[in-house]
Formats: sequence, C-alpha cells, structure tokens
Amino acid sequence: MNNQKNPESTKILKELSFCVFDLETTGGNHKSDKIIEIGLVKVEGLEIVDTKSFLIQPEIKIPEFIQKLTAITPKDVENSPKIEEVLDEILEFMGDSILVAHNTSFDVPFFNSVLRRLSRPELENPSLCTNLMTKYLIPNLMNSNLNYMSKIFEIHHQKAHRALDDAKATADLLLVYLGIFIHKNIQKINHLYYPRNRYELDRAHFKIDDAIEKEVEQKSDALIKRLKSIHSPFLITLKGDNGIILFALPATNNPDALEFIKEKLDTLPWKTTTIRLFGPFIEALVHYSNLFNKIDPQLRQEIIKFLWTANLPGKKIPIRGPHQTDNDGPPALDKNFGHFLIANHLVPEQMVIFPIASMHQKSLLIFRYPSHKKKLLQYINSKVSRISSNKLKPVHFNPYLKDFIDNYLIHEKETGNSIFIFDKKFPTKKPDEFLGQLDKFLAQNSNPYNYPKDYI
Repeated sequence: MNNQKNPESTKILKELSFCVFDLETTGGNHKSDKIIEIGLVKVEGLEIVDTKSFLIQPEIKIPEFIQKLTAITPKDVENSPKIEEVLDEILEFMGDSILVAHNTSFDVPFFNSVLRRLSRPELENPSLCTNLMTKYLIPNLMNSNLNYMSKIFEIHHQKAHRALDDAKATADLLLVYLGIFIHKNIQKINHLYYPRNRYELDRAHFKIDDAIEKEVEQKSDALIKRLKSIHSPFLITLKGDNGIILFALPATNNPDALEFIKEKLDTLPWKTTTIRLFGPFIEALVHYSNLFNKIDPQLRQEIIKFLWTANLPGKKIPIRGPHQTDNDGPPALDKNFGHFLIANHLVPEQMVIFPIASMHQKSLLIFRYPSHKKKLLQYINSKVSRISSNKLKPVHFNPYLKDFIDNYLIHEKETGNSIFIFDKKFPTKKPDEFLGQLDKFLAQNSNPYNYPKDYI
C-alpha cells in the first residue's frame, strides 16, 4: 500500500500521537478486581516509537482461571510494584495521546476506576477502540477478537492475554487501519471515531464533481485499476442524476468484464459509482436482482448476453418471446436439483448458505465453520420445515436473469468449482455424513479472496 498516493491524508494521521494499552486484571469488577499487568505502546508518525510494561502487585488473590488465561502467577507479581507506585510513569507515557485498546469499553473505565480509588483525576484523553473499528470496517465479520484479526492480517501475536504482547498486536492492527484510512483518502480526524458508511473494506464510492470529458476518463481509468487489484466477485453500479441507476453488473476482474465496464464508464453520463465485493458470485447475483429491473430494457439485454458469454461460454441462451413470463418460458431447475447451496463467504473462515427456492438477502445465513456446525444444522432444519409446509417465501427474479442464474447453478453443480449444493433430506437424515461431505468440499475449495487484506 503506497500512502504517498494521498499525501494530505498521510499528513493528517502522521501528526497524531497514539498510546495503545492493554490491562490484565484479576477479573472484570471495577470495585473489587485489580490490575496485574499493563502494557503500553506509543505510536507517532505512523510508527511504533516506544513501549513500556509493568507487572503489578494486586494485593489480592489471582483467581486460578486468570492464572491459566494469562500465565501470570502470584509468584510472578510478589516483588512487583503496586499500581500507585508506577501510576505517574504510566500517565506520563500516555500524556495527551489518543488512547487505543482493542476493547476500550473495558480498559479505559477499569483504569479510570483505579484513578478514582486513588483520588486522581480520570483520563480525559480521546479514545479509539480497534475492536469497534474492525466491526465498522469489515461488515458481516462474526469474530473480531485480537487473535483472529492478528491471524488474517498476519500480525505477530505470540502471547495472547499478556499485556505488552496484546498492546503490540493492537498497535500493529491500528497501523494497518491507519494505512487503510490513508488509502481511502481520509479527510477528517473525526472519521477515525465514526467510520461507518465511509470506509468499509468491501465497498467504495466514487463521484464526478464536474462531468467534463477529461475527469470522466481519469475516473474510469482509476476505477478499472482498482478493479484489477481485487480477487473476489463484485457488483458495480453506475448512477446518474437524482440517483437513477444507469448500469449495474456482477462480475469478476477478467479482461472481458473490465473492457465491458470501461466502455460503460466512458459512455454513460454517470455521477456516482459504487463497487461492492462479495464472496460467491451467486451472492452478487442475488443482490443484483434488486437492481436489474431498474436498468434500461435495451441495456438489460446487453448485460444478459454478456453474463452468458463471460460465465457460461458455449451455452445457448434460452429464447423468450416478448410477452413470455416464468410460467411459459424455459423450464426452471429440476425438482431433484437440490434445495440448498453453501459457498465461501468473503470473510475467511465464514460461509454463506441460501435455500435455492428463496435466494434473497433476508433468507441467507452467514456462519463460521466448523465452530457453527450446530447453528448450521438448526438453520437447515428450520428452512426444511418451511419448505415442507410450503411457507418458504419464493423470490421472483426477472425471467431473463432467472434463466441465467438457473443455468449458472447447474454449471456449478456439474463442475463443483465453488458451490456445495445438496438435497434437504441429506443433513436432516444423515447429519454426520453431510458434515463430512461439507468438510471434503471445503478442503478442496479454500477461501481464495485474500480479504480483508485485499479490499476495494
């Protein structure tokens, strides 16, 4: 990531001073529990410049489960200073920096409770929570703990639940996020505290302020360059005056798709463009169904032709008459085709499942695997019950789009490339065998998207 692309954003964040800190305590009760370790990391000029840590004598018993969690024993702290003996050194290190923790709702109030007990003024520093920031930046993330975030961003985190190691990992995570804010051209410091709807890593928004030919060309070249850098399916939407949808396309960054998109960027009078990343292409298609009917009918036909050519080369596009509907058009999926599909979600270690008869955003489940096996089976059982009683709400795709989606699913089932399709009876009658087949599918189809390290 080249921060020099946005020198103003770099300057804004480079001038800030952060103190990242972490507490290990005997428990979570502010009144009765005590600090046993504190780790502090100073970040200035977008670099780690200093660290400090203290083991603290709590003067109370360290519970067994805390000893197992932290590996800090009574013997480790028996000759350590009391918190009041190092408090001034800690406060001096913090200074007037922005305080950062991976859970500020715990660390800051707990530290303030110590200050109150010692009749000292509470902290007045602004604070940032990297845990909360994670949830803003990475939508649909089901696990935001420090261990997992360190894993997916390849941050060295050797000793979890030791204060300095946790503080160092949190500081490294903060630096990753600051780099992302720079890359996404942050303009105001307060956006660090309220990044929702501005800096999500799975979407980006672009505007043309003055629709002059040169700027359109520059913007379209920049957008295509962005699309070339991602490794997951995406949905691009072009809007004109008053938010009217001019064009939308689910695609991957293959050359034909980029050429098709570039032509629309160069010729349509768009004012804003939104790009959103997805895991499975089928999920992008499901989201796309809400946009397709809003596009000009002539352009819809061009898009449908492109979808078939790009994704199902060699397959014949079904012919529909001008007044045909789903009821008298080409046949739908065979009733024995399958009832559910599972695919890799955009986020590592997460999966997405749809009932095939009801593929819309409200019916999907995002789950972690294998930790959510029970949740997955419960979801399937609840949907099977609704399928059996004809209570599952169907989705009415545009007939031309439905033809493509049906044939795309048939192709995916035949090739087994990216989607696990199964009958409703399989997991309900043979859950162990079903999970074994899912394990086998995942072993052969690991998450390929490199998200959130690669983002838009």
